[in-house]
Amino acid sequence: MSLMLLSGTSNPDLSKQVARALKLPLGDIEITRFIDNECRVYIKENVEGKTVIVIQSLSAVADQYLVELCLIGHALKSLKAKKAIAVIPWLGYSKQDKEFRKGEAVSAQLVAKFIEAAGFDGVISVELHSENVLPYFHIPVIELRTESVLLTSLRSRLSLEHAVVVSPDKGGKSRSERFARSAKLPIAYLVKKRDLSTGVVTVVDIEGAADEKDVIIFDDIINTGATAIRTSQFLRVHGAKKIYFLATHAVLAGNASEQLAKSHIDQVIVTDTIAIAKKRQFPKLSIVSVAPLLSDAIKTL
Repeated sequence: MSLMLLSGTSNPDLSKQVARALKLPLGDIEITRFIDNECRVYIKENVEGKTVIVIQSLSAVADQYLVELCLIGHALKSLKAKKAIAVIPWLGYSKQDKEFRKGEAVSAQLVAKFIEAAGFDGVISVELHSENVLPYFHIPVIELRTESVLLTSLRSRLSLEHAVVVSPDKGGKSRSERFARSAKLPIAYLVKKRDLSTGVVTVVDIEGAADEKDVIIFDDIINTGATAIRTSQFLRVHGAKKIYFLATHAVLAGNASEQLAKSHIDQVIVTDTIAIAKKRQFPKLSIVSVAPLLSDAIKTL
């Protein structure tokens, strides 16, 4: 198979790591912006008859990177690429995967349609926010899991002899249970309530024991960090020793980094599905690369 890699502008460092792992160069593509900030894509390679992999996370600003991705897909089809595969480590807009209130747009569904309409023949993504997202696509989707790479990183920092996995909410129950099975650890469940009008989440109880234990929380995303911080406060009051928060996608919106640095959480371990600027990194933060996962998945195409 004749394979070519292209990178969008959202996470160039991850694209370079994937290219190194595959021992392939990144193709020549020019992405610029007009004075009014509209995006212009110019693919300088001969892609006719080739399978082209486009690596682009839909991180902030998601709208901008989504349009960029779709323009690349459209250009590839006009250049008669055999196949165009979108590698989207973080699928932005996936949190809005259903109508929570009447009148709300289901953005995850529309984003799937955008990607298909752009001409992509398949998608590779990492740790989708929920099982509701997959049915919105009518092209093949490979979803990669991160518990193995995060668990390997955790084991280098912590003996798991006195540890417990704590599921942060109902939505993350299956994800947490999968992680607990991989780590061969017991699991406890937090009970939360969410105010639908404000979005504020409150921890009200825990099912299972966390006292005198090292606590591991595994979630798909850490956004503002507010929920993680309130959770850590609750767990500390209930006797937890060290608290490790593992998340695949480090959005770290607003002042999340500053607040997490001051929190009861002892270590935050995330992946590089989203590029994390130096100014948003802090001493408690460790970053693990998903480049090996992505390159292995690409090899199966």
